[in-house]
Amino acid sequence: MNLVEIAIADRRVLLTVARPAGPPRAAVSFSHGAFSAPGKYAALLDGWAAAGLLVAAPMHVDSTDHPQREAYDQGAVWRTRLEDQAATLDWLAGQGNLSLAAAGHSFGALLALAAGGAGVLAPPGASTLDPRVKAVVALSPPPATPPLIAAEGFASTAAPLLVQTGDADVLPGFVDDWRMRLIAFEAPPPGDRHALVLAGVDHYFGGLICRPELPGPAQAEGLAQAVAVSVDLVLAHAAGDAEAAARIAARSSDQSFTTR
Repeated sequence: MNLVEIAIADRRVLLTVARPAGPPRAAVSFSHGAFSAPGKYAALLDGWAAAGLLVAAPMHVDSTDHPQREAYDQGAVWRTRLEDQAATLDWLAGQGNLSLAAAGHSFGALLALAAGGAGVLAPPGASTLDPRVKAVVALSPPPATPPLIAAEGFASTAAPLLVQTGDADVLPGFVDDWRMRLIAFEAPPPGDRHALVLAGVDHYFGGLICRPELPGPAQAEGLAQAVAVSVDLVLAHAAGDAEAAARIAARSSDQSFTTR
């Protein structure tokens, strides 16, 4: 992975970029979880790059690694995150004739959903939907979180969608039941909606993503499954890969996978 600096008005934003060994087949903008940082998702981003995806992940101002974190209050976090994602998608669009996807983990998953059409808090008259986004990967998204998103906001997601969670994916006091995360999958109308629920997987894959300081044990098999399914979603819809689409269809016999 390498770092690229882009400008958003008077802000400088660092993108962590994971590049495939050969020509990329599609491009993914990735948004990290609250207070985390792109480098803490190396296992995920490198996995996507190894499968042929060009990935760019901005460091948002709420990251504890951000050098100017103290200059931004809580009210600026959501606005700047939306700006970061839009600028990252613009940067990826400038890297060649690549179709785009949006992905995110936890708080970052709300950004990816917004780019795919979910109704989130946005400046008056501003649209967060990005029609260039051909697929959305929402890893462990939060439930309805007013004022950022109400329950009905999930219903307008239009892009093909993968929602991933696990049966240990709880955050006591916020998400007490992992099933709460499936609203992002259940609320939109049927059609290219997919849910992957992994047995024994928690919010951080045992410390493999977002919080590497956790003692584990690492849930490497679960992360490998999440990478494989998300790659297939992106390749099927952003790269027109018929074999990837067939692999998704073949997962109908897998108890951990649901399509509607």
